Amino acid sequence: MIKKIALSGLLLTLFSFPLLAQQTATPDSPTQANSRTGKNRSMQRQMGDPATRARKMTDRMTQALSLDVATSQKVYDATLARAQKVNDIQAGSDNNKAKQQALKANADDYKAKLKSILTPDQFAKLDAMKDRMKHGRRGADGGRDSRK
Repeated sequence: MIKKIALSGLLLTLFSFPLLAQQTATPDSPTQANSRTGKNRSMQRQMGDPATRARKMTDRMTQALSLDVATSQKVYDATLARAQKVNDIQAGSDNNKAKQQALKANADDYKAKLKSILTPDQFAKLDAMKDRMKHGRRGADGGRDSRK
């Protein structure tokens, strides 16, 4: 009889641990309805602050495009302004469509600034780099098998 009670208590304890491990929603944590926003915030934290992101991007562009110091500084300033604006847009309370439009306008403005800073050859090389990144090494067909 004592063995049955002890075994029952042990089993009850084992089955109750998962219940204790469940998280409760706190005001700081994102809820299920707001999980997309929570993911965006954590992604922004992983990517770093705007200055860090701008410095990394500028360093890559400086190396790939062989930019001089003055041009590199201009690119950094434009990239930093873009990154700060992206953060502001993402932190805003607008709906997703409005954010998307604001991000597109910001990207177009950034592209125009880069076009005025870089030489035509450097800008063409940058476009080619972006295209390669977008499509990866798979080519224009996206890596699909054309033999189907």
